[in-house]
Amino acid sequence: MDRNLRIRMLLEAGDRVTGPLRAIAGGSTKAAQALKLTRDGLRAIERAQGDIAGFRKLKTGLFDTGTALGTARTRMAGLRQEIAATDKPTAALTRALAKAEREVTTLGATERKQSQSLQEMSLRLHTAGIDTNDLARHQRRLRTEAVQTNRTIVEQTAEVGRLADRERRMAAGRARFARTQGMATGLAAGGAAAIGTGVAMAAPLIGSIKAAQDFQSVMTDIGQKADLSRAASDQLGRNLLASARAANQMPADLQAGVDALAGLGAKVPDAVAMMKPIGRAATAYKAEIADLSAAAFAATDNLKVPVAQTGKIIDVMASAGKAGAFEIKDMAQYFPALTAAYQGLGQTGVGAVADLAAGLQIARKGAGDAASAGSNLANILQKITSPATNKAFEKMGVDLPAALKKAYAEGKTPLEAIAELTNKTLKGDLSKLGYLFEDAQVQQGLRPLIQNMEEFRKIRAEAGKAGGTTDSDFADRMKDSAEQSKQLKVNATTLAITLGSQLLPTINAIVTRANAFATWIGDVANRYPNATKAVAIGAAAFAGLFFVLGGGAIVIAGLVAPFSALAFAAGALGIGMLPVIGIALAVVAGIVAIGAAAYLIYANWGAIGGWFAWLWQGIKGTFAGAVDWFASLPTRFVQIGRDMISGLIRGIVGMFGSLKNTIVGVASSAAGWFKAKLGIHSPSRVFAGFGGNIVDGLTNGIAAQEGEPVERMDRLSSRLTSAIVTGSAIPALAKGGAAGAASAPAGAASTAPRSYTIYINQQPGQDAQALARAVADELDRRDRETAARRRSSFADTPDYETV
Repeated sequence: MDRNLRIRMLLEAGDRVTGPLRAIAGGSTKAAQALKLTRDGLRAIERAQGDIAGFRKLKTGLFDTGTALGTARTRMAGLRQEIAATDKPTAALTRALAKAEREVTTLGATERKQSQSLQEMSLRLHTAGIDTNDLARHQRRLRTEAVQTNRTIVEQTAEVGRLADRERRMAAGRARFARTQGMATGLAAGGAAAIGTGVAMAAPLIGSIKAAQDFQSVMTDIGQKADLSRAASDQLGRNLLASARAANQMPADLQAGVDALAGLGAKVPDAVAMMKPIGRAATAYKAEIADLSAAAFAATDNLKVPVAQTGKIIDVMASAGKAGAFEIKDMAQYFPALTAAYQGLGQTGVGAVADLAAGLQIARKGAGDAASAGSNLANILQKITSPATNKAFEKMGVDLPAALKKAYAEGKTPLEAIAELTNKTLKGDLSKLGYLFEDAQVQQGLRPLIQNMEEFRKIRAEAGKAGGTTDSDFADRMKDSAEQSKQLKVNATTLAITLGSQLLPTINAIVTRANAFATWIGDVANRYPNATKAVAIGAAAFAGLFFVLGGGAIVIAGLVAPFSALAFAAGALGIGMLPVIGIALAVVAGIVAIGAAAYLIYANWGAIGGWFAWLWQGIKGTFAGAVDWFASLPTRFVQIGRDMISGLIRGIVGMFGSLKNTIVGVASSAAGWFKAKLGIHSPSRVFAGFGGNIVDGLTNGIAAQEGEPVERMDRLSSRLTSAIVTGSAIPALAKGGAAGAASAPAGAASTAPRSYTIYINQQPGQDAQALARAVADELDRRDRETAARRRSSFADTPDYETV
């Protein structure tokens, strides 16, 4: 039978055995979800019941507050009338009025708050589908639904328990099957997993050690050039690693910069100290470290700028580079030659750096590219003191050396002095520039310098004052995604070198001992060749034996899992174990056969020794290939990561256009749809129509409900009359007659038309102003009552009228 067919049959058998388990697990999950939904429904019913009870309580409280407010207002009006009728009201009467006014204010605020809460509760009930005018029916419906839901919960809880119990029983068998299958898998994969784990754990350590060794080797080269001790070289290496992180540059690139500076003649400690500002400038302006290193060394060596001011030099160059088209990375290429020429003219210090940087920027105005501008400025510096230039000026009546000396004494620099003297000698006619300088490159460089002298001085001054320019631009550059990705790489590399450096002493000690042991083995092999041969043959025999037994273990592992599946099926389906026992006996027989084969190999080792020697060579070649493959894994994973990120970036960038077009299309379509559906020609017309509809709706609503208060008062009057006739209301009326009398006008006012008749009797001695105040108070009272009626129109029918 084909091997693939056997495997497929075993898999199908396992799927059929585990199928019921999956069905049980799925049913249990669905039952638990249904139970959760039912419980959520019961909680919703309970919340609705609570809301109904709260609504009733709020309505009752609002009615009580309204009654109390009417009584308080009547009392306050009576006190005001009493005070108005008295020329000198007593302090007690005044306090009583103030207390009555406070009570009216407090009850009014309480009434507004209760009314707002009632409206909110009414809206929530309406959202839940509950009509506040028929609360009793909804309460009965909710009670019925709660009973039915509780019954469903009981049934679903029982179903969940039944399914859970069944799942526990089946899970026990599944656990036994999983343990057996896991043992088989462990036999097959244990060796490969151990090798893979070892390779995975060793790969970063090996990479760190290799990186540390390479870094240490370069630092040794640098230290040898400067005749430094091992400790000094190691310390400079640690400083360089710190600079690499601070500048976001790879340590190898900074080492190359140090090596270049040392080759130019810089002291190695100075070169290491210069690397941080040089590296940060290279990151900020995408310049080459080698070019910036040469420019910085030229400034320190030719112009005598201290090494500690390397950052200042770069800031000056960066500031001047921003003033035009001649950037700092261009300046870095031409500074070595220009600084040497400027030193010949007696110029030194940071000011000379600013002078040259500004001169290059101005020279760029008269040149097609940076290279031409640099050559033009270099030719100017060469021709300032040349004999031909002196003779040309002498023909024009100017003693150039004396004039230059005077200009230098006045504080002018060579570039500034030659430009002014040339312009003055030619009286501003630059068409005669060839009379003084026949060299075309000098003319191309000197002409823009003469014409833009003020700009030259401005650029020089601003560059000379520059400070922190590079750091600011570096911080801005570090916000780029590319630099942040590079920062991760730089940090990983520096960390690897640091960790590897800490491991190097241990590695060196191990290698030293291994070398000593290998030397000892070689000596023993030379002294005792026969014993060495016997040991080698024994090792080969053990290797062959493990090879055979290892293959047998893999075969056994491949058989254990199917056997365990068959055993589980036999237990689950009621099949006898005899077939399984027979298969197990066959496996034992196979193992015995393997053991016999191993014994025969041992007994006939001499005859097959040559074959195993050939086999051993093949195994060594295969193992070497596997080691090479595992060693290449880090590089392969790095490339895979790069490809993934590059593909992601290209996909995002490629879809930006489609995203923009889609958003614009949706916005345009939405705008057109709104205009078409709403008939918008101008916003004022559309919203004017909305405002008219709102006012019409308000008017219709008031008109439709204007008879409602009268009907409610009629129903209340009928019930009260009935209660009085039967005698059930007499005790209440006897006890609270005053309160009822006080509240009656308020209730009556709700049914009265909107025209009022006010009766005010003028008291003896009461003047016209007091009478006017009494009228105003009465009108205020009427207005407050009207407002209260309007607020109460938002409430629903009280329970005592509907239930």
